[in-house]
Amino acid sequence: MLVILCIGLGLAACGGGSSTSATTGGTLESTHTVSTPAPAEPEAESPVAGVEVVASTLQLDLEQLGYRPGSVTGTFTDATQQALKRFQADSHVAMADYGALGPGTADALAARLHGANNVVLALQSALTDVDLFHATINGRYDAATIAAVSALQTRARIAVDGFYGPQTGAALVRLFGHADPEPVEEESAEPGSPTTTTTTTTATDHRLDLLTLGSTGESVKRLQQRLTTLGYRPGAADSSFGAATASAVLAFQKREGLERDSVVGPSVESALAAAKAAGPRNGPVPRIDIDIARQLLFVVLKTGSVITLNSSTGNGERYSVPGGGTDVAYTPVGDFNVIRKVPGDEQAPLGTLRNPLYFYRGWAIHGASNVPAYPASHGCARISNADADWLFPRIPLGTPVIVYDTSGRSPSVSDAPASAAPGY
Repeated sequence: MLVILCIGLGLAACGGGSSTSATTGGTLESTHTVSTPAPAEPEAESPVAGVEVVASTLQLDLEQLGYRPGSVTGTFTDATQQALKRFQADSHVAMADYGALGPGTADALAARLHGANNVVLALQSALTDVDLFHATINGRYDAATIAAVSALQTRARIAVDGFYGPQTGAALVRLFGHADPEPVEEESAEPGSPTTTTTTTTATDHRLDLLTLGSTGESVKRLQQRLTTLGYRPGAADSSFGAATASAVLAFQKREGLERDSVVGPSVESALAAAKAAGPRNGPVPRIDIDIARQLLFVVLKTGSVITLNSSTGNGERYSVPGGGTDVAYTPVGDFNVIRKVPGDEQAPLGTLRNPLYFYRGWAIHGASNVPAYPASHGCARISNADADWLFPRIPLGTPVIVYDTSGRSPSVSDAPASAAPGY
């Protein structure tokens, strides 16, 4: 379900940054041994997870504000649209936005709820991944965001208004699935449509007994406590299944070889009771391991304890470079070190990097609003913004970064494909 979302020119692309040579930032601690992982098999992937986060975040915001958007499904449902209209009416949002996410609605959400710009961050990240948004990912529903949504609507041959509603969401899902976004034949559900709708049962209604985004209660609290004990970052044990918990569940599923959907059912519960999958390889302490095959990032702390983070690395595809030409997105395997740190947000041609830790030329580990279950970046190793905020102060310059791929598909620096470059 939900999965919590720097291309540039040449070798400095990922952060608009530099090809600075390695710098040592103090003496690292002595070697500590951890277990060696077995080769990982390819696991289930969700090709539309990067866009589901948009609707899921909006649903969580509306739920928190008391507007009852229905189940948190990751799909812009009728119930979500009706809840959004009630919020817009109460907030005196202009009719232009009605029933969709637009500038007025984004401002109204931000005025009522701390962190409500996350839905716009998720939208901008998703549009970046399909090469429609080329400005800074800033969480503001600005002119660049309107232009990118309008471009999507034009391509899908639906009404062009720059606002993100059900039809536009469906078009983006199809585009994420590598299909041309064909026009929607259903009655219009975008702004200006009648408020009377037929309520349908969502595809996930039969899973209400499972723990998923929006779940609350003691079972969620126990889940959060167990994940923390196992070395994941589900956020505070506050009994509320939010984005941090979803990201931690996804990381757990990846590590244990389970279906990647951030939903806690019987298989996840069984694995939580007897977690057995391998962690990072042996190596120095502290360090960071990027496990490409499992799409995980292991942080081995000074104490030797291991924190497991959800990550998304290079997808290996060719992409268009702003200004012309193409590059190949890949994450190089090998032994590296953190050579440069940039606190806060660093703007790059195809996105904004949160607290980037550069480990080879323009390649970095950085925070992003969109970190799907599968390789989706243009070379960098994405982690969530919250994880990047936690990681940045704990990693000094010179910290080893070891990148490996047990599937054998990822090249080293010396075997890189032609036109390979880092990217968001």
